[in-house]
Amino acid sequence: MGDVLSVTKANEYIAEHQAEVNPLYKPEAHFTAPIGWINDPNGLVYFREEYHLFYQYYPYGTQWGPMHWGHAKSKDLLHWEHLPVALAPDQSYDKDGCFSGSAIVKDDVLWLMYTGHIVNADGSISQVQNMAFSKDGIQFEKLDSNPVATGEMLPEELIASDFRDPKLFEKNGHYYAVVAAKHREDVGTIVLLESPDLVNWNFASIFLKGEPHQGFMWECPDYFELDEVSCLAMSPMRYEKTGLDYANINSSVIMTGRVDWDKKVFELETVKEIDHGHDFYAPQSLENAAGERIMIAWMQTWGRTNITDQLDHKWACAMTLPRKLKWDNGVLVQELPASLLEQLPVLSEQGAVEVGYFQGDWSGGKVFRLGSEADYIEFGYDAERQEVYIDRSSLKQAIQGEEAWSTERRAVQAENPHVLVVLDTNSIELFVNGGQDSLTSTYFLSGQRQLVTY
Repeated sequence: MGDVLSVTKANEYIAEHQAEVNPLYKPEAHFTAPIGWINDPNGLVYFREEYHLFYQYYPYGTQWGPMHWGHAKSKDLLHWEHLPVALAPDQSYDKDGCFSGSAIVKDDVLWLMYTGHIVNADGSISQVQNMAFSKDGIQFEKLDSNPVATGEMLPEELIASDFRDPKLFEKNGHYYAVVAAKHREDVGTIVLLESPDLVNWNFASIFLKGEPHQGFMWECPDYFELDEVSCLAMSPMRYEKTGLDYANINSSVIMTGRVDWDKKVFELETVKEIDHGHDFYAPQSLENAAGERIMIAWMQTWGRTNITDQLDHKWACAMTLPRKLKWDNGVLVQELPASLLEQLPVLSEQGAVEVGYFQGDWSGGKVFRLGSEADYIEFGYDAERQEVYIDRSSLKQAIQGEEAWSTERRAVQAENPHVLVVLDTNSIELFVNGGQDSLTSTYFLSGQRQLVTY
């Protein structure tokens, strides 16, 4: 592959090698790249009446590598058109990776803000924030003035080498970005940057500082307002496990509260884990033309067994289905957009399984097994424990993690649940009681995909 990376080289490689991908486990309804490794969704934005999804991308292999930005667009959030790679690590300020970031539309121009990852000659790390823009939504030009924000603008209490994942938003005619930073007290911190024009950036405040049990780094922050409630989604690393919550070392949470915009400080009121399954990380959201808040996450997490890499299938990882966020009687719920659900087939609760969904009342208890007698994933509702769960302990192709405890079974507390089940080639998404809770997990079955229920 050589040492020189570029957008042109990446696109040529994809065109030449994507036919080598083994599609055995490739999902049909969930987004994947044409070839190679993907992780965090980036730059999720609604631009010129289409949804744009950018993503952390390494086209040359099926493990994490020097990060590029892949790019796709869709009219319906289900069928995606692959576009040319948007960013490659080809400048001194991003030479070791174009890390996560976001997008915003200003005067019909699409702007990206991303983290440049730099490994210095002495082995130390620098992380800086950069801008790029596009007038056609396909070809992107990086600013000559990059980087636009560096660790030098941070207070001494923050660690400049952990300063990444900017999420752009506009409020009252002013531009802001929430950025993850690590505090010297070993707690997660969200920094607020501000700009009048997306080009000139200044440090505004420490937006929110975490507590020791809330993890040491809050990756991929996302600030938005939903019906006048301030929301801050993020993915903490090593949030303290409590009962059924935060059983993944790397989890995702949504915090709600209000912002004191004079002090530019987020005043925290509630914290909740977004998804209780095995595979949900780095969620990012957008607002569409209808004013709906749509969220997509990486359907994976760090430190997990990478099955398609082991099998040399030439692709790795996928995104969750998009979810609409809304308030329901004071509860923040995630639901599949009706327009998306209408395009998925309705499945039977028994028999051979293709891609699609079914739903039902599980209040009396329910057990499903998908696969064969010797190789299956189990999910259902344990009425005695009052838990909706997914259990991967009977899979032949075991998926393990870095956790010191077993993560084979993930569950969430629920009473008298009504559950929507969405199945794809290698994934299951459960939406409990109208999306008050969700569980998302991947699986890789070596044989048949028969669904039986007890």
